[in-house]
Amino acid sequence: MKKEWFARLNGLGVNEVSNENMTIYFINEENVDEAVKDLSRKVKWDENWLIIGFEDETDDVIFINQLTGEICTAYEFEKSWEVVSLFSSVNEFLKAYGY
Repeated sequence: MKKEWFARLNGLGVNEVSNENMTIYFINEENVDEAVKDLSRKVKWDENWLIIGFEDETDDVIFINQLTGEICTAYEFEKSWEVVSLFSSVNEFLKAYGY
């Protein structure tokens, strides 16, 4: 899924998306592993989550749950990740931002 996501993102030519609810800055493919390392310093990162970016105001991570296809966000809370589903699929996510 990683290659497909970043190929699609590169094809769109965008570094961020924004709507009335939030702005998401996308991570570069070559920075994904380093971001996982950084996030795993606090709490174990789920290997089925593919980081795609961060929310602008809160710096919360945005990722694709590779098991369900959902776009989610998560924040560390009491030594675990609290996950919130944002969109049911990549297509729904991109559609919500006009792509």
